[in-house]
Amino acid sequence: MRFYRMNSEGEDPEHCLTEEGQWTAPWGDSEENRQCDKCGASGRTEFACWSCLLTGARDDCPACSGRVRWEDECPVCRGSGRIDGKPRHGVSVFPTVEGLYHYMLGREADVDQCQVVELEGGRSDDVDFDADEGALLVIPTAVLACERVDPAIIARVQELSATTR
Repeated sequence: MRFYRMNSEGEDPEHCLTEEGQWTAPWGDSEENRQCDKCGASGRTEFACWSCLLTGARDDCPACSGRVRWEDECPVCRGSGRIDGKPRHGVSVFPTVEGLYHYMLGREADVDQCQVVELEGGRSDDVDFDADEGALLVIPTAVLACERVDPAIIARVQELSATTR
């Protein structure tokens, strides 16, 4: 299966094929065992698969299986209400380039010096910290392509995101 991630321009995409490169840590503050912000300590949160929201629901979507929006166990606290910020096994990816761009733009990431990496691989047994936005963890087996960030896709995702809430 194919997946997409964003690397900084100087980062070697082949690194994610190594055991050392197959770990994901949370963005920002991940102070262990403090109250979970994502779910308000309830252990459950709303999920929205931005790959499907932006490109159309697909039954074969590895993030949502076509559900697009649903409620489930919080991916940050794993349902406990307390942050579990330990690194997770797998490389953080999205099923579509559009979902990836939406995620990065939502975090106001500077994508000008980044590259989009297309990976082949299988799902990890672990859950991404941002699974509620359609992020997945995979164990990559091959790097299929690396391309510069495409301003046309950014513009299209910004337009679609504004109309898809």
